[in-house]
Amino acid sequence: MKRYSFIFFLASFLGVTSFTACEEEATLDGATEVYITIDPMNIALKLGDTVRISAKVTNVSGKVIETPVSWSIEDKSVAALLGDTAVVALNGGQEKETRLKAMLENGKYALTTITVSRNLPDGVMCIPNDSTFTEMLTKRSYNTAHDSVLFSVSPKELLYDYEPVPTLEGLTAFDPVMTVDTARGLVAVHYAAPRASGKGKVTLSVGDASTAKTASCDITLAPQLLATFYGKGFENMPYLDVRPSKEVLSMYFAYTYETEMDINSEDTLRIAMNVQTGAKEDIEAGYDAYRWEVVSSSGVLITGKSEEYVENEGFDAVLALRSGSEEGSAEFHCITPDTVFVATFTVKDYKARYPVDEITADLDLVTMPVGGTVMLRTGVVPASSYAYHKPVVTAADPAKVEVGAYSGDMIPIKGLALGETELILTANGKEKRIPVKVTEGVLSVLWEQGNVRTLFEGQTAQWGVDVRTTSGSESPYDVTWTSTDDGVLTAKQSEGDNKHGTITAVSAGKADVTAEVAGVSSEKAEVKVIALPAGLVLNASNTQKDNSVVYDEGGDLVVFITPASGDYGQIMLTLADAYKGGDYDGHYDIPAGTVVDVDGARAEVTGTLDIETSGDETTVSFSISGSVGSRTLSIEAESVPVLL
Repeated sequence: MKRYSFIFFLASFLGVTSFTACEEEATLDGATEVYITIDPMNIALKLGDTVRISAKVTNVSGKVIETPVSWSIEDKSVAALLGDTAVVALNGGQEKETRLKAMLENGKYALTTITVSRNLPDGVMCIPNDSTFTEMLTKRSYNTAHDSVLFSVSPKELLYDYEPVPTLEGLTAFDPVMTVDTARGLVAVHYAAPRASGKGKVTLSVGDASTAKTASCDITLAPQLLATFYGKGFENMPYLDVRPSKEVLSMYFAYTYETEMDINSEDTLRIAMNVQTGAKEDIEAGYDAYRWEVVSSSGVLITGKSEEYVENEGFDAVLALRSGSEEGSAEFHCITPDTVFVATFTVKDYKARYPVDEITADLDLVTMPVGGTVMLRTGVVPASSYAYHKPVVTAADPAKVEVGAYSGDMIPIKGLALGETELILTANGKEKRIPVKVTEGVLSVLWEQGNVRTLFEGQTAQWGVDVRTTSGSESPYDVTWTSTDDGVLTAKQSEGDNKHGTITAVSAGKADVTAEVAGVSSEKAEVKVIALPAGLVLNASNTQKDNSVVYDEGGDLVVFITPASGDYGQIMLTLADAYKGGDYDGHYDIPAGTVVDVDGARAEVTGTLDIETSGDETTVSFSISGSVGSRTLSIEAESVPVLL
């Protein structure tokens, strides 16, 4: 059997130049010589590598011959074929070599070498426990009864010749202290970590004294700290203008802090360090798990370092700073096992760099009731100095006025007691005074008894409001009346009367009415507007006899009729001083001032009333009418059966 290689192909090609004028057929049988080219040649593999392979068959004319190629590997413990397209290294084939053969149907073939080398160099390496074989130099452990560090040994055969030697520093040995996997060349060293912050180390040595290979893994002993800058400078970041809790800190955090300082001023850095367990022992252990470092300091000095304990949460790492009398810059780092926090300061002479020519305010006079608040907007000229010289606002008489904290360029001024005082605004040597007048305060706004809650369409009612003031005197303020639906009813203060409001029913429906005085609002009062009865006729067929009655009430004759259905639930007609004793039968004239009540809506009517008893049945007939605004109310009753 004859072997063909790429070199043989070149020699043959150069030796047969006299026959190039006669081309051969591109078939296996029609070729005098066949050349097999394997791609790639001299294959080098590592465990886990896959290399695609192919073979080209040509004749002496260089034409490609389409013919089947059979692949085989001499030593199947070194590498394996993946179909007819690729080869892969096998575990156990490291540091070995074999050959790949490409054979044709006619028995001719070509060979190339396959060499398998190791992925890892000779030695010992600390790797993650997921066995990804990437080098690991440090690991974190804290308050764990059992943890481990995994080492990879190469060549793994060392584990057959030598007993690995583990060494622990700052840690407690676990039983067993070591487990060995000779098949994969892995050694796990087991330990327990204390409930304290500090440093530990795990070391593994394999081999004799002269040839031993060693690797170490540093262990960081510290509780996990969820940390962030917070406070001044983070007003625009949710939850970081105040100290964030453990739940919030997992979502909102800041690793950098940049600010400017005036000369001869102080500042305080705060980093919230939260410990997930919230246990006091773990929080206190966290005190030793971070450190401050001065990267550069020009004009800023550290005046204090401390930890402030926060129960069930963690602690604040606090750094107190003071700037000198010269401009400059400084950078400080806070280093935790997980993060580096960077704070930078620029010291400027605010007074010299940012002058103030004038202090401005949007109000020339501040007035508010006792208990009321007015927002005052301040500014300076030039406006570019405002960020450095925001006016300081104080009250000449703090007993009358309370000055709140800025929100942007707005500051709240709250009235405390009746009287007058001044606001004093100062900024970079300039001063501005604003007069303040504190007027009567409103404690509550109550509804008076008797405010009608049901009205006819077109009807107007007068409502009363009871305003209680801080001094107990009459309210000096107008009342703002509000209806939630002006299409149902409107509400407004009665002209020249701040104790009453006018309620006007517009159309059937419901709406809420409120009255507001000097920022204090009443409770909502629901008002119902019903359709005005016009041409309503009641008779025996559309009323309920069992729920209709005639009776006297202190000499007043009362007729109470309940419709069987429709838009109205009950109708009550009251004739004042009409009942004189005896039975109710007879004819009654209904005088002016008589009131009809329809589902709670009341109106004055006139007309006539007839009550007649025949046998066991009493019937009522009446005809009443009255004016409601510009419209007319009219109801007829035709022999309506009632109870006595």
